[in-house]
Amino acid sequence: MTGQMRVLVFDGPHRFHIETRPLPKPGPGEVRLRMAYVGICGSDLHGYTGESGRRLPGMIMGHEAAGWVDQTGSGVEGWEVGTPVTFNPSLPCDGGCGHRLENHCAALRVIGVTPDIQGAFADAIVLPAARVVRLDGLSLLWGAGVEPMAVALQSARRARIRPGQKVLVVGGGMIGQAIAQTCRLEGAAAVSVSDPMPHRRSLAEAGGFQALQPAQVEEAGPFDVSFDAVGITPTAYAAIQNIPKGAIACFVGLGLPEVSIPLFDVVVGERMVVGSFCYPDAVFEEALDHLSAGRLDLDPLIGAVVGFEEVAQAFEDLATGIRSDVKVMMSTGLPPG
Repeated sequence: MTGQMRVLVFDGPHRFHIETRPLPKPGPGEVRLRMAYVGICGSDLHGYTGESGRRLPGMIMGHEAAGWVDQTGSGVEGWEVGTPVTFNPSLPCDGGCGHRLENHCAALRVIGVTPDIQGAFADAIVLPAARVVRLDGLSLLWGAGVEPMAVALQSARRARIRPGQKVLVVGGGMIGQAIAQTCRLEGAAAVSVSDPMPHRRSLAEAGGFQALQPAQVEEAGPFDVSFDAVGITPTAYAAIQNIPKGAIACFVGLGLPEVSIPLFDVVVGERMVVGSFCYPDAVFEEALDHLSAGRLDLDPLIGAVVGFEEVAQAFEDLATGIRSDVKVMMSTGLPPG
């Protein structure tokens, strides 16, 4: 690479610009990665529109990505330039907060989400070597999808999916479709995906799941466990009101910072509302293993692959509904050398 790189800078709701910056050098214990593919996450999109407030002007987004090792800092061993890799974007502390699981760290920071940490919508990124994960034969395109699959796998674990259960997933975006796959992997007997968008329902059906319009959910239930993969008040109600007493509703989507829930149904029905955020390191690695073994499938979920100059428009098209792809990937177009 030359001494310069492109970065996609967030300027506030519905605005990006591309600028050229000096190529960063890895410090001690760090690795520089040359990016190949970067995924547009739903949380990136909600930040782009200003709905969630979780992305701030001036930052560089991007936490789902894959590329190649480009340079290593002092003290880093075991990484050769050109090795295909992804990375775990979660940056927990060294254990001083007392966390047992990395995603429970009180000081957790996330690459491309925490505003002062450069994300992956760039030609290159520098990060701790300990967060770099070897792909071991998985394609770079699928490597950029390990992170959302890890989110989905952790959600299934949080919901305590057991063999034979009947599952409802409210929301058929990338995370909802991935949750359906991970629930089936964990032994669920039947999984239904509810979404108002015909394209997403067709995608669920093609994956072997029951596809429901929101108005059909009640008739198709009750379900043993549910997931809200959207995070707005109507989807919260659907997740809670279509499971029996004592069952688990797992909340994964972060569509809005605050929603209303049917408290009577939760309290009187002793329904358990649990959250799921990110994943422990072991779950990230397990998601990669499942993808490598073909037990999880990203091919039907990845839609358009756009270039660096097109990604800002892809954000806008997703935000306005012109695009309905559950996962849009950006390709930097860079060679591996």
